[in-house]
Amino acid sequence: MRIGLFPSKEYCVNNDVDSIELKHENALKTEVFKIGKSVNGSKHELRVDGATVLLRNLSFGNFSDVQYESSCSCFGIHFLLEGNYEFTSLEKKAKVNINSGFYNIIQWPSIFGKQKFDGLNYISVEIFFTKEFLEDLLGTEYNAFKNFLSSSGKYPKSLWDKGQPIPKRLRVLLLEILNCPFTGNAKTNYIESQMRCLVIEAFLRKEKCVDEKKIQLPAVDYEAIEKVVLYIKQNLKLKLTIKELSKVAGFNTTKLKSCFKKVHQTTIFKYITELRMEKAKALILEQNFTIAQASYEVGYSNPQHFTVAFKKSMGYLPSMLLDSSF
Repeated sequence: MRIGLFPSKEYCVNNDVDSIELKHENALKTEVFKIGKSVNGSKHELRVDGATVLLRNLSFGNFSDVQYESSCSCFGIHFLLEGNYEFTSLEKKAKVNINSGFYNIIQWPSIFGKQKFDGLNYISVEIFFTKEFLEDLLGTEYNAFKNFLSSSGKYPKSLWDKGQPIPKRLRVLLLEILNCPFTGNAKTNYIESQMRCLVIEAFLRKEKCVDEKKIQLPAVDYEAIEKVVLYIKQNLKLKLTIKELSKVAGFNTTKLKSCFKKVHQTTIFKYITELRMEKAKALILEQNFTIAQASYEVGYSNPQHFTVAFKKSMGYLPSMLLDSSF
């Protein structure tokens, strides 16, 4: 049974398709998109008994809304590392929004609608599953969510109105999945095992979730923070200062630090450091950069200073990434 939101038979993009390369590694299907100057990137789909995992890493130019459908009722955990997501039912009576850096748990009925992906880059991990899959995974802990999981309706229902910021532990799991260095059965089994960890963490850490009222900001302030985040991601190689970022947001430094922490649950400099380490790790694993090259690309002129920062942030030395057994 195919679970989750997938393209319906009638869907289109605004630009002619140059090529879509399809690869199959056992149960894992990979699509590599090369759609003119509009969309580049990849989508990985893994189907296991009772669940489907979708991994998206896309770069957009001009991409239209795509008609999607959920052919059967299911649940979904949507982690959005970059970009913004919006689902609108065809009758426009229901909407689901997930912002960059947040995740949410959604109850999906059988429904048709349109998905919209916003942002220069769109990186997400989505896990769709049946109630039986979750009950088997959580055991007796499942009872704490019976009310949410048992209620059903005509339109999607979110566990949290505004979603939850992705905490560091979950972010690490997500990046391990997205940057999986294995192939064949090893890759399939690795993603499946990490997926199960993600589902357990997402549900059973509910007592640690942030009170939505504490992170609620006026829309204009939230947009300013997202503008700062985009600026940071595009300029990781440069020296970034609070004063410079305050100008980007249009805030004074005090308001910027306060609003940023409310949204991302960390300080600006810790956030920048985590992004730099994540990018450096991807460069070393995926593009075979040396430690010195990776450190330079994320703003460190001294590889030793980078090594110290990497160990403090990730918990291990970057040299471990050079070991094929990592």
